[in-house]
Amino acid sequence: MTNRYRVLLPLTVTVTEGDFVQYEEFDHEFTEEDERTNLDSGLLEIVPRRYKVIGESDVFETPPGETFERAIPVGQEQLLFAGGHIQRVGGPRSEPAPAPEPEPVKKAAKKAAS
Repeated sequence: MTNRYRVLLPLTVTVTEGDFVQYEEFDHEFTEEDERTNLDSGLLEIVPRRYKVIGESDVFETPPGETFERAIPVGQEQLLFAGGHIQRVGGPRSEPAPAPEPEPVKKAAKKAAS
């Protein structure tokens, strides 16, 4: 299972998906141990995702049927999926989409001078 990560330190992180520098984000499938090492060292952080509670119990103080946003380590996420407690909703959190451009105002056609 992949998570989305953000590079926190002024270093280059090289994974199969490419090279990433400070503040860049990437998706990667780390083992639980490698993820924990990278998080504990301060090299990476998990980018929060949206989840829906699909089980019958609250998850992270969120009632069944509701959604929440959280950075969940891969091992914990796998357990919650396997137990039928949560599912992902959409992709990882991202910056809000820019507002759509306003429709151009149509100008009235000018009549030709005769």
